[in-house]
Amino acid sequence: MPYNLAGFPDLTLRQLSANDVDAFIDLGLPTCAFMHGRPPDQPEKMRKDFAAFVREYAFARQSAIYVLVDGYNALIAQVWLHLTTNRFNGLSELWVWDLTVHPAHRGRGLGRAMFEFAVEQARARSAAELWLLVSSKNHSAIGLYHSVGLSDRGHFMAMSVEKQQHDDVRRIRIGTVEMRPLHGGDVEALYGLWTSGGLGYKLTGRDTPERLQAHLSGPHIGGWGAFRADKMVAATLISSDGRKGWIERLATLPEERRSGLAMALVTAAKQTLLDDGNLVIGALIEHSNHPSRKLFEAAGFLLDDHHYYYSFREYPDA
Repeated sequence: MPYNLAGFPDLTLRQLSANDVDAFIDLGLPTCAFMHGRPPDQPEKMRKDFAAFVREYAFARQSAIYVLVDGYNALIAQVWLHLTTNRFNGLSELWVWDLTVHPAHRGRGLGRAMFEFAVEQARARSAAELWLLVSSKNHSAIGLYHSVGLSDRGHFMAMSVEKQQHDDVRRIRIGTVEMRPLHGGDVEALYGLWTSGGLGYKLTGRDTPERLQAHLSGPHIGGWGAFRADKMVAATLISSDGRKGWIERLATLPEERRSGLAMALVTAAKQTLLDDGNLVIGALIEHSNHPSRKLFEAAGFLLDDHHYYYSFREYPDA
């Protein structure tokens, strides 16, 4: 059943059809999905997950999605309504799961008109309250909702605890040495360790402070370090593409060698990469570095001498 949106006689408001789903996902992705998929480090994955959510709930009995289209059937705006009952007070609640206006059509009052339609639907469905979730950074939307009568009922608050879990939960003690995941603040200590351990690095190439900080500050563990009284005495970097992982730049201070720290770091790094879903873990070791070769062999790594290592470098010091 089509509806006429007050003030916009040239546009048609109707319920979502199966043919509209892809366009609905495209329009709602930046607002609806971003609220729950932040930060968009993997935009393709976020779109896939959002699409799966839409296809699961869009035509559910409790949901009703309305799309505003022009004469060419192009989506101009949309609103997703979901009816539920508050289990604590028994009130019927209509939630606005998404209200999005196409960027090219904002500033015309469509958002207000779509929200007023949502209020009409709430009354028609005998809902006692109308609720929605809006980003605290979306100041224009907050201003709109305040102007049409919505009031704050508290605040949704959040904090990231992933790094804290890595640093506080995933700590390993070996005698007086503590092992933990590396983070962005460890870059200078890494440089000192590599220098003292005789391990070269590319300060103007792949090992610039900015690159290392970004690698160690990401959502996944980028390396492990061993610390004695807050001094880094051994460390290794790890990297992964989700299929194959690498253990890189394993270094130990000369006075700390033969203490078992290197093996402990390799073990922690290997388990981290396995936990991230990698099926193969590799390490590049110079042919003449017999101690490291023996270490990795003892850790269960097998020598593959049937391949040559080729590399392309954008510039010599990369």
